[in-house]
Formats: sequence, structure tokens, C-alpha cells
Amino acid sequence: PIGDPLFDALRAKRRELAEEQGMPPYVIFHDATLREMAMMKPTTLAQMGEITGVGARKLDSYGEAFLAVICNLH
Repeated sequence: PIGDPLFDALRAKRRELAEEQGMPPYVIFHDATLREMAMMKPTTLAQMGEITGVGARKLDSYGEAFLAVICNLH
């Protein structure tokens, strides 16, 4: 969604984490996963884990960071 502040914030967090870890942003999460996060607005790690593209390893590594972005904007 163009102009969705939550989607933009999630992309910014992904870019920040990717730069810190020296990897391309899509390795963390694909845009489709971020779109689903922006639409579903999970508030717990369990809800985050139900989103397509969020496996157990990524949930452990990045779940809290992305939940914080969602909670801060909603």
C-alpha cells in the first residue's frame, strides 16, 4: 500500500536491521510479509508467527523489533 505509514515504518525498520547486519533487506522479510503485517497488525509474537514468511527463526530474531514498530503506530 503506497502511502501507508505503518508499511513505510516497517520497511524503514527492515532497512535499518539489514544495514546493521550487512545483508539485503529482502533476506529479513519480503515486502509481501511486511504488507501482511501492516494489514493484520499483530500485537503478540504468537500473532506475528502466523504471518506468511515469519518462521520461528525470524520470529526470534526480528519479532520484537517489528512488533514495537506496529505498537508505536497503533
